[in-house]
Amino acid sequence: MLDKLQTVLSELPPLLKDPSIWQSLLINRRKPFTYRVWTMLPNGLRVCLHKFDECSTHEAFDHPHPWPGAFIILYGSYRMRVGYSLDRESYQRPVAEFNLNKYSSYVITNPLTWHAVIPNEETYTIMINEEPFASDVAHKEVRTTAGKDLDKMSDDELNIHLSSFRNLLADYFESR
Repeated sequence: MLDKLQTVLSELPPLLKDPSIWQSLLINRRKPFTYRVWTMLPNGLRVCLHKFDECSTHEAFDHPHPWPGAFIILYGSYRMRVGYSLDRESYQRPVAEFNLNKYSSYVITNPLTWHAVIPNEETYTIMINEEPFASDVAHKEVRTTAGKDLDKMSDDELNIHLSSFRNLLADYFESR
Protein backbone atom coordinates (compact mmCIF):
# COMPACT_ATOMS: atom_id res chain seq x y z
CA MET A 1 0.00 0.00 0.00
CA LEU A 2 2.93 2.37 0.49
CA ASP A 3 3.61 2.14 -3.26
CA LYS A 4 -0.01 3.10 -3.92
CA LEU A 5 0.35 6.01 -1.50
CA GLN A 6 3.44 7.27 -3.37
CA THR A 7 1.56 7.05 -6.67
CA VAL A 8 -1.36 9.01 -5.23
CA LEU A 9 0.98 11.67 -3.86
CA SER A 10 2.41 12.20 -7.35
CA GLU A 11 -1.10 12.45 -8.85
CA LEU A 12 -2.48 14.88 -6.24
CA PRO A 13 -1.11 18.32 -7.28
CA PRO A 14 -3.57 18.98 -10.14
CA LEU A 15 -6.47 17.53 -8.11
CA LEU A 16 -5.78 19.98 -5.28
CA LYS A 17 -6.56 22.85 -7.66
CA ASP A 18 -10.18 21.74 -8.18
CA PRO A 19 -12.29 22.26 -5.04
CA SER A 20 -15.40 20.92 -6.80
CA ILE A 21 -14.18 17.30 -6.55
CA TRP A 22 -13.58 17.41 -2.78
CA GLN A 23 -15.99 16.79 0.10
CA SER A 24 -15.34 17.86 3.68
CA LEU A 25 -16.20 17.07 7.30
CA LEU A 26 -15.38 18.66 10.62
CA ILE A 27 -15.03 15.75 13.02
CA ASN A 28 -15.32 17.58 16.32
CA ARG A 29 -17.27 15.25 18.61
CA ARG A 30 -14.17 13.34 19.69
CA LYS A 31 -10.48 14.11 19.84
CA PRO A 32 -8.32 14.85 18.14
CA PHE A 33 -10.54 17.31 16.28
CA THR A 34 -10.10 16.39 12.63
CA TYR A 35 -10.63 18.46 9.51
CA ARG A 36 -11.15 15.93 6.70
CA VAL A 37 -11.31 16.58 2.98
CA TRP A 38 -11.65 13.61 0.63
CA THR A 39 -12.29 12.49 -2.91
CA MET A 40 -12.56 9.21 -4.75
CA LEU A 41 -9.92 8.48 -7.37
CA PRO A 42 -10.63 6.69 -10.66
CA ASN A 43 -8.62 3.67 -9.45
CA GLY A 44 -11.12 3.11 -6.60
CA LEU A 45 -8.96 4.54 -3.84
CA ARG A 46 -10.24 7.24 -1.52
CA VAL A 47 -7.75 9.94 -0.58
CA CYS A 48 -8.25 11.95 2.62
CA LEU A 49 -6.44 15.14 3.59
CA HIS A 50 -6.49 15.49 7.38
CA LYS A 51 -5.58 18.31 9.69
CA PHE A 52 -5.51 17.26 13.35
CA ASP A 53 -5.59 19.60 16.32
CA GLU A 54 -3.34 18.80 19.26
CA CYS A 55 -4.87 16.70 22.05
CA SER A 56 -3.86 14.93 25.26
CA THR A 57 -3.09 11.23 25.47
CA HIS A 58 -6.23 10.43 27.48
CA GLU A 59 -8.44 12.27 24.95
CA ALA A 60 -7.32 10.37 21.84
CA PHE A 61 -9.86 8.07 20.21
CA ASP A 62 -8.78 4.41 19.89
CA HIS A 63 -10.39 2.79 16.86
CA PRO A 64 -10.08 0.03 14.26
CA HIS A 65 -10.44 0.98 10.60
CA PRO A 66 -13.09 -0.54 8.34
CA TRP A 67 -10.62 -0.73 5.39
CA PRO A 68 -6.92 -1.14 4.62
CA GLY A 69 -5.11 2.19 4.54
CA ALA A 70 -1.76 3.92 4.10
CA PHE A 71 -0.80 7.15 5.85
CA ILE A 72 1.88 9.85 5.66
CA ILE A 73 2.54 12.90 7.84
CA LEU A 74 3.29 16.00 5.76
CA TYR A 75 3.63 18.42 8.66
CA GLY A 76 3.71 18.09 12.42
CA SER A 77 4.05 14.98 14.53
CA TYR A 78 2.01 12.59 16.62
CA ARG A 79 2.24 9.70 18.96
CA MET A 80 0.37 6.64 17.81
CA ARG A 81 -0.95 3.97 20.13
CA VAL A 82 -1.40 0.61 18.45
CA GLY A 83 -3.52 -2.26 19.68
CA TYR A 84 -4.79 -5.58 18.40
CA SER A 85 -7.99 -7.56 18.93
CA LEU A 86 -8.00 -11.33 19.03
CA ASP A 87 -11.36 -11.44 17.24
CA ARG A 88 -14.12 -9.19 15.89
CA GLU A 89 -15.75 -8.67 19.31
CA SER A 90 -12.84 -8.27 21.71
CA TYR A 91 -11.56 -4.88 22.76
CA GLN A 92 -7.99 -4.13 21.81
CA ARG A 93 -4.90 -5.26 23.64
CA PRO A 94 -2.14 -2.63 23.66
CA VAL A 95 0.81 -3.56 21.47
CA ALA A 96 3.05 -0.52 20.98
CA GLU A 97 3.34 3.24 20.96
CA PHE A 98 5.35 5.19 18.39
CA ASN A 99 6.44 8.77 17.83
CA LEU A 100 5.89 9.68 14.18
CA ASN A 101 7.34 12.79 12.60
CA LYS A 102 7.21 14.67 9.33
CA TYR A 103 7.30 12.28 6.34
CA SER A 104 6.73 9.18 8.47
CA SER A 105 4.44 6.71 6.72
CA TYR A 106 2.79 3.44 7.66
CA VAL A 107 0.00 1.06 6.69
CA ILE A 108 -2.85 -0.61 8.53
CA THR A 109 -3.99 -3.68 6.62
CA ASN A 110 -5.43 -5.93 9.30
CA PRO A 111 -9.07 -5.42 10.35
CA LEU A 112 -8.23 -6.28 13.97
CA THR A 113 -5.59 -3.54 14.31
CA TRP A 114 -6.54 -0.48 16.36
CA HIS A 115 -4.80 2.84 16.67
CA ALA A 116 -5.11 6.25 18.24
CA VAL A 117 -3.52 9.41 16.87
CA ILE A 118 -2.26 11.79 19.57
CA PRO A 119 -1.06 14.96 17.81
CA ASN A 120 1.77 16.83 19.56
CA GLU A 121 0.90 19.92 17.49
CA GLU A 122 -1.26 20.85 14.54
CA THR A 123 -0.56 18.00 12.12
CA TYR A 124 -1.36 17.43 8.44
CA THR A 125 -1.60 13.93 6.97
CA ILE A 126 -2.69 12.16 3.83
CA MET A 127 -4.47 8.83 4.04
CA ILE A 128 -5.53 6.54 1.24
CA ASN A 129 -7.85 3.62 1.70
CA GLU A 130 -9.16 0.75 -0.35
CA GLU A 131 -12.59 -0.85 -0.30
CA PRO A 132 -13.89 -1.70 3.20
CA PHE A 133 -13.24 -5.11 4.71
CA ALA A 134 -16.21 -7.47 4.46
CA SER A 135 -18.69 -6.97 7.30
CA ASP A 136 -17.86 -10.42 8.66
CA VAL A 137 -14.16 -9.46 8.79
CA ALA A 138 -14.17 -5.87 10.09
CA HIS A 139 -14.18 -5.36 13.85
CA LYS A 140 -17.64 -4.68 15.29
CA GLU A 141 -16.36 -1.52 17.03
CA VAL A 142 -15.64 0.22 13.72
CA ARG A 143 -17.32 3.63 13.85
CA THR A 144 -17.83 5.76 10.79
CA THR A 145 -18.81 9.38 10.31
CA ALA A 146 -21.91 8.40 8.33
CA GLY A 147 -25.14 9.71 9.80
CA LYS A 148 -23.42 11.81 12.46
CA ASP A 149 -24.73 15.13 11.06
CA LEU A 150 -21.22 16.61 11.11
CA ASP A 151 -20.53 20.08 9.76
CA LYS A 152 -18.78 20.69 6.47
CA MET A 153 -16.14 23.28 5.73
CA SER A 154 -17.18 26.54 4.15
CA ASP A 155 -15.93 27.20 0.61
CA ASP A 156 -13.24 29.50 2.03
CA GLU A 157 -12.13 26.89 4.59
CA LEU A 158 -11.99 24.22 1.89
CA ASN A 159 -9.86 26.43 -0.35
CA ILE A 160 -7.47 27.20 2.54
CA HIS A 161 -7.24 23.47 3.37
CA LEU A 162 -6.45 22.55 -0.25
CA SER A 163 -3.92 25.38 -0.51
CA SER A 164 -2.17 24.15 2.64
CA PHE A 165 -1.88 20.68 1.14
CA ARG A 166 -0.60 22.06 -2.19
CA ASN A 167 2.19 23.83 -0.28
CA LEU A 168 2.98 20.87 1.97
CA LEU A 169 3.08 18.48 -0.97
CA ALA A 170 5.41 20.85 -2.88
CA ASP A 171 7.70 20.87 0.19
CA TYR A 172 7.57 17.07 0.32
CA PHE A 173 8.60 16.66 -3.32
CA GLU A 174 11.30 19.32 -2.96
CA SER A 175 12.77 17.40 0.00
CA ARG A 176 13.07 14.19 -2.03
